[in-house]
This record gives sequence, structure tokens and C-alpha cells, in this order.
Amino acid sequence: MKEKKIYRPVNWKLGMSVSPDHFIATENYLLECILQNAKAFRAPFHYGLLPALDDDRSVAITLAGHGEQRTVVLESYKGITPGGYLILLDDPESKITCPCESEGEIPEEGWDILLNVVPFDRNPCGIPDINETPSRYPYVEPTYRLTLLPRNNRKSVAENYLYSVVIGLLRKQDGVYTLDGNYIPPSLSMASHSRLHEYMADFTREISILDNAVKKIVEKTVAQPNRTPIAENVLLLCKDFSHTLSMIYFEWRNKAHMLTPYEVVKTLTSFASTILTSLCFLSIKEKETMLKYFHEWNGISPSTFEQLLDEVVNKSYDHNRINQSLVAVQGMLHMLEELFTSLSRLEFIGQHRESIVISERQMQDTVSESNRWTLVD
Repeated sequence: MKEKKIYRPVNWKLGMSVSPDHFIATENYLLECILQNAKAFRAPFHYGLLPALDDDRSVAITLAGHGEQRTVVLESYKGITPGGYLILLDDPESKITCPCESEGEIPEEGWDILLNVVPFDRNPCGIPDINETPSRYPYVEPTYRLTLLPRNNRKSVAENYLYSVVIGLLRKQDGVYTLDGNYIPPSLSMASHSRLHEYMADFTREISILDNAVKKIVEKTVAQPNRTPIAENVLLLCKDFSHTLSMIYFEWRNKAHMLTPYEVVKTLTSFASTILTSLCFLSIKEKETMLKYFHEWNGISPSTFEQLLDEVVNKSYDHNRINQSLVAVQGMLHMLEELFTSLSRLEFIGQHRESIVISERQMQDTVSESNRWTLVD
């Protein structure tokens, strides 16, 4: 992408008259170079909340005031903007506020709380040294401000994209403003937010269950002397699925919490892609037969099964709506866990539910027959 430079380096000469403007121009030039380099080498979706340390939170937002006169208060934020600017706000004396919307139409989806930074603004700050002449504030800081944008107003987000980042979600229902506690802001890694920690724990558990279930299915199927066509096709699908699991195992085991949410969604979506691809290698009749067989054990119709997988694979990732992608992936994992766990518990792969019911009825009849007695006895 072609970048237009705004600031240029100062042409220093020995004996030239120097003013503060020359140093400010040099600072601006260096800052612009740093930000442009950061943007050029930044990976997609690699911005947002920094990883949280221990029990420390990377973002803290509250609401102040009552009724219609409420204010959004940003107490702290530690993160990176899409343009590569590092924000470290944690001063209790310098909270950033924004009044809640009190007029106009109330968007059903609420408002994105947007933190904006103007890197090249110079606002004096710090404690002046009374012994210094002339008196001055020792430091400067950029301008920070909060704005509220209706969630359907995607154009406004794009216009402020480089040095703006969504930090929360504000809703209004029955005249009451609330902060959406389920919202996950853009995050640099899965270690950046408590909700992401919870997702990772659930995903790791699901992957472990799936791995064990698939191995049991393969083991049982390989040991079957006379495999049915259904058993053969299930075996092929499980082989492909097991290969996908083995490809992600090492990275997931060693750096799962350091992956970005996008990388996690991409990794887990490969499970759905693997199954859909495996189904493509079956004839239409074989595919229908196997999906009907799956329906016996997970209760999901063939069309719904494929549709759920297809939606996960084709769902666009939105870094400002992380939760939407994670919920979809989580639902897909739960569905696969239920299916493969049920199959792994069968006596043999290819066994139908109705045969189990008939067997149970025969056992009940046998027990009932043995429990009968007569006067002759």
C-alpha cells in the first residue's frame, strides 16, 4: 500500500538557529516512520488488547451518573491500535469519559465504544518543576477521546480505523444504559481477556475428547473382520480428521493462549473443512447413507449437519465481533464431540440404533421368561 509522508527529516546544519519546532518536527518524523513500519509488518487482525498479566485486566470501563445523564468512563486500557500505536492508559487521575447518547434513534444492536488516539497531538502533562525557568510541564501526551458509534455504522469505524479501536459495547433497553458483559473487544491473543481464557479451556477439552473418540473409532473399525460400506466410509473420514488433529497438536499444546483469536478460529474451522472435503469423495448415495447413519447417533438431520459445517467454514471473521466466530466454532465442536463420542461407544462401527433396541428387548423378554413361576414349580 502506498503511504503518503506528512513529516520530513530536518536538515541540520552546524551553526543554524535552533528552535523547539525543529525538535518537534524530528519527533513527528520519527514517530511517523515507526507507525508506518509497524503497519506494514503487522499481520491481519493483530491488534487490540494486550495479554493480561495474572488477575490484571487489560481494559476497565464503567458507567457513571443516573438515568439519561449517564457517562461512559474508561479507567484503563492496554492495547495496540490497527495502525500499530501502543496505548497504555492506567492513570486513575486521567480517566477518559464520553456522554451516553440521549437523543436520536436507539440502535437495536447498541453502540460500539470507540477509543481514538491522535498520535501527533502534543498535550502538556506531568508535574512542573518550580525551580525551572521558564516554567513548563515536563512531558506531552497525545489526545485520547471516546466516541459512541451505532453498530450498524461500519463506515465511521473504517474512517477512524488506523488509530481507533473498539473497547466495549453499550446498550440501552427500557431507558436503561448497560455495558454488555459478554462483549469481547479486539484482542491481540487468547490471553488478553477472561472470556477468551474460558473459550480456550473449552476448546482444549473438546479437542482432547475428539482425539480420543476418533482413535477409538479407528481402532474398532480396523479390528472388524467384515467391514460394511458405512464402516469403511467412517474409517476414511476419521483418518482425515485424525490427520488434521495431528497437524495442529504441537502448536496448540505449546502456544495456544498466545494465538490470536483469528488463528484459533482458522485452526478449528479446519475440522469442519476436513469433514466437508471427505464427504466430497463419496458418491451421492454413500454420502446420504452415512449422514443418515450420523443422524441416528446425534439427532441432527443430514441437511442440517452439512449446513452447520458450511456456515462455520464460510463465516467471515470480524475482529470487532470475535464472540460471533467463537460461538459458531464452539457449536460445531459440541456437535462433532457428540457424534464421535457416540460412535466410539458402539460395539462395532456400522451398528444401528434399532439393532440395540431389539437386543435390549430380547434381553428383557429372556429375563421376564426366567422370572416366571407356576404352582407346579
